[in-house]
Amino acid sequence: MPPAAHGRPFLLSILLVAFAIALPIGPAQRAAAQATAGSILIWPVNPVINADKSAAALWLENPGKVPVTLQVRIYAWAQAEGKNVYAEQDRIFGTPPIVTIAPGGKQLVRLTRATPTAAASEAAYRVVVDEIPAARPAGEAGAAVSFRMRYSLPLFAYGAGLRPPGPATGKNNPDGIARQSGMAERGGLSDRLQAPRPTLDWRIVALGDGRHLEIRNRGVVHARLTGLAFTEAKPTIADDGQTQSFPAGLFGYVLPGSVMRWPLPAGTRESATLVAAVNGDAAAPLERRID
Repeated sequence: MPPAAHGRPFLLSILLVAFAIALPIGPAQRAAAQATAGSILIWPVNPVINADKSAAALWLENPGKVPVTLQVRIYAWAQAEGKNVYAEQDRIFGTPPIVTIAPGGKQLVRLTRATPTAAASEAAYRVVVDEIPAARPAGEAGAAVSFRMRYSLPLFAYGAGLRPPGPATGKNNPDGIARQSGMAERGGLSDRLQAPRPTLDWRIVALGDGRHLEIRNRGVVHARLTGLAFTEAKPTIADDGQTQSFPAGLFGYVLPGSVMRWPLPAGTRESATLVAAVNGDAAAPLERRID
């Protein structure tokens, strides 16, 4: 059973197809992915293996009325040429890898580290949970149609000397693990303020299929980006300026030492300022890259 201290979780309805990115909600919350015949609840949606731990817990729950069988796989996650790249790996594994959960039941899956993560480094993975369709009796209407749900969420593992990133303050902190570990180890607010931070810059690049926003992370931990918007001051002092926002919610991740690219909204001007919320902090301007 999940820890009682987490309280009653808030359920969000999400459908993640292929390697879609999970919603940025905290470890005390659950994500409910809705299917036509039922739903699977998964929490936390941002599991972390801290440097002093060998595993993280992932809970799967079946609130539906029929049993469900799920397969759990973990892929290495990297970013190359501005895109996400996934690969088979053997450093972290989920046990049990296949589970059948009765209606109303829960199942703990342990995400276990088989080999140490390099000191002072962050390793990124994607946890993929596939629903295995139940076989239908021959001759049953719709027997030839099979729907398979796939849920994907990020997993970060840390080596000695590094812990998960979080906001610069304790406010609106979706990475509560980072703050709690700091308090437990050193017991002070100052330690919480020393959580690692990504180092980001951005530029607009022209590619064969149009202009793209390129964001680079020169830090040692990932950046989770939300609330992205381009702002541009108008020439008159009385005007507050123009804002061009991307879709609300999670925009994407930039892994340490990586570059990611996204198509630009039509009409974005070269002179605009890019603002974003990084790892739960309040939205602020990002540094513009000038080569």
